Amino acid sequence: MKRCARVWLTWHNTVVLLTRERTMMCETNNKNKNVLIDYCSGALNEAQAREVEQHIAICGECRRTVEAQNELWRALDQFAPPQVSVRFNAGLYARIAEEDCAPLWKRWMRRVFEPAVPVAIWKPAVSLAAVCAVLTFGLMVRIPNRAENVQQIRAEHAVDIEQVADALDDLELLTPGSAM
Repeated sequence: MKRCARVWLTWHNTVVLLTRERTMMCETNNKNKNVLIDYCSGALNEAQAREVEQHIAICGECRRTVEAQNELWRALDQFAPPQVSVRFNAGLYARIAEEDCAPLWKRWMRRVFEPAVPVAIWKPAVSLAAVCAVLTFGLMVRIPNRAENVQQIRAEHAVDIEQVADALDDLELLTPGSAM
């Protein structure tokens, strides 16, 4: 198919514009979302803010991102942290002092039997023990007793010396040129 440069370029640019409007692929949204976050927090200067506003007027995906970010900022502004009791610090420091005054053996036992993350520490050990148990059981069932096998093989292949001597005598008789 032969392409005419002007017509093809016009057609190509039209297709690119239509595709860009449909998929809303823009550099601001894909590569630099921090610009939109800075816009929502008011950290951009006036020129940058105007540029982002112009882009938001065109790009629906960035507009939705900015609306979601603004909604998040409003929710954070309405959030009120719970009040901490007046005696919280005193109770915390008293508990720390109590733990420091405990005997050394109690502290060590507490570290061993009450680790910070008790489940995460024991999971690999339990898994490893289960694998070892399965392998041990499998090997015990799979490998028969070797002593019984050796005795069975020896019994099957037992050789009678008289039978060997008779076979050799018969062989001498059958070979040509043997002296009788």
